[in-house]
Amino acid sequence: MAGRKSAMYDDDDFYDEEEDYWEEEDDPYDAPVAAKQPAKNAKPGPTSAKGASVLAQTLAAPPLEPKRVTLEQGGKAAAPPPKTQAITGGGVKPFPFNTPSPDDAVLAAQQNRSGGARGVAAIAKSLGHATINDLHGTPDSATSATPIQSQHHLPHRSLSEYVPEPDLKSACDAATKAETTPGTKPRLHLVVLGHVDAGKSTLMGRMLYELGLIEEKTVHKAKRDAAAAGKASFAWAWMLDERPEERARGVTVDVAVTRFETAQRSVTLLDAPGHRDFVPNMIAGAAQADAALIVVDGSPGGFESGFAPAALGSHVGGGQTREHAQLARSLGVQQAAVVVTKLDTCDFSQPRFEEIKSQLEPFLISNCGFKSEALQWLPAVGPTGENLAKAPTEPNLAAWFTGPTVAAAIDAFSPAHRTVELPLRLPVAEVATKGNKGVLVSGKIEGGAVKIGSKVVIMPSKELATVKNVEVDGKSAPVARAGDSCDILLTGIESSAAHAGYVVCHPDFPVPLAVSFEVEVVVLDVQIPILKGQQVTLHAHAARDSGHVSRLIALLDSKTGEVVKERPRCLLKGQSARIEVTAERPVPLETFSDYKALGRIALRDGGRTLAVGIVTTVHTHSHHHS
Repeated sequence: MAGRKSAMYDDDDFYDEEEDYWEEEDDPYDAPVAAKQPAKNAKPGPTSAKGASVLAQTLAAPPLEPKRVTLEQGGKAAAPPPKTQAITGGGVKPFPFNTPSPDDAVLAAQQNRSGGARGVAAIAKSLGHATINDLHGTPDSATSATPIQSQHHLPHRSLSEYVPEPDLKSACDAATKAETTPGTKPRLHLVVLGHVDAGKSTLMGRMLYELGLIEEKTVHKAKRDAAAAGKASFAWAWMLDERPEERARGVTVDVAVTRFETAQRSVTLLDAPGHRDFVPNMIAGAAQADAALIVVDGSPGGFESGFAPAALGSHVGGGQTREHAQLARSLGVQQAAVVVTKLDTCDFSQPRFEEIKSQLEPFLISNCGFKSEALQWLPAVGPTGENLAKAPTEPNLAAWFTGPTVAAAIDAFSPAHRTVELPLRLPVAEVATKGNKGVLVSGKIEGGAVKIGSKVVIMPSKELATVKNVEVDGKSAPVARAGDSCDILLTGIESSAAHAGYVVCHPDFPVPLAVSFEVEVVVLDVQIPILKGQQVTLHAHAARDSGHVSRLIALLDSKTGEVVKERPRCLLKGQSARIEVTAERPVPLETFSDYKALGRIALRDGGRTLAVGIVTTVHTHSHHHS
């Protein structure tokens, strides 16, 4: 029988870890094949000899470190596998795999190259397989004299080692110089927050009109369409709420992005939804913001509805004014202007304005962490345009208010510092496929810079890509830097390689993938104590994933941060604590000390926010605790 097998089959037909052809119970070749398994001390690998052909290595090997690995389009890495024991069963002499296979030789000849390995490498590239070697100009792994060690994880190098490439630094310096020329306005990402029906979209729709960004015929059409739909009062909101479901329901669903300029700022406006059902969308908007407009309904009972705490025993939180402010501050927004709307319903009453300020200001400072000097307070009326871009003309309002307009308040915000000294981090907010041209990813660059021709890696898919085109604020640009909202066209990848919540990184400094992480949190207005095992939805930058609280490490003093109690049994409302969260899938995260924008976290469950905090430790491997 052994002789018949030798005549009919090659050695590699009997056992293949990838395909596993011979595992059926009744197969007559089970016993002989079992004898050919690798020895116990042999490391597992997709191939079984050191000199496997390059094509086999490229298609089957595990992921390796950057600069020394060939990545498949599907995200798998290729490298020579570890040695295995010689196969002696059945008297079959094993093929050594240390020379090009006949197929390799034919392919190499067709490529008009000498040597099968070079030919296969060329074929792999022609099929669209990106290689780390392509990034750095190093020899192909198949022909390099340096042995490559098999790795399943990209390395996490210290961010302090990063030095921008000379051409990228030159492009950033040129952009910085252009930005400082007279007439150029600093960029500001502004998110509009507040309780549902506080008038956010109406306010900003009228604001755009006051700034001359909306034509009269567009306004007329919106008013006509809104009246025909029986929603005449929503006409200004429809300037931003363009989706059919938003107009039908009368609420903002997604984050509307609009760009406009004031006298001193070039603004990217993020109009966030106020309804509690769409808080995850609001988080995605606030994570990109440098400053916030907190819109408060000043009508009788309006502020109270938006600011009310959660009812005892309620499964949902309180007003969204409260939750939005806490989330915005935890996601890095440090400056805000509180805009009290609808004061026309109470004759522009100054006592009403002061009453709202007296209740909301202590909450923003003590509970949320805003500094009093970073807060501005002003009234405005959306439908009539009072105090938006011009000083109020209404006598009852002008009689007592002499503060800034909404436009002036926006000009008073400080633009964010551009952290171009850090390696690239672009949390992906949206992805679109551009046919054969490539994959378009959109988002705000939190650190570093990218230009046309840059090589990048997408995490967690670990796919390599090349930047084909860059647009900043909808206009083509040679470089996009930290603080820019940009659209980047990537080539060399499939659309499945990038999703919202993924991070585009520098290939030598990829973001760590957290299997679990320790975080210092403040517990918000929870009705039920947080226990070990609590299921949560974790929000970080543009990422959202499921997980659970795997450890309650310690209670902390909210003022000093010192440990008050080790291993508490539960966490209650208002407490500060250090906990460990385990994600359902690896999440791209940084520690707050390394990269602030990617080190902030919010934990939600059942439609309400449980806790917010900062990441202190990232675990990239599973670990167990007693």
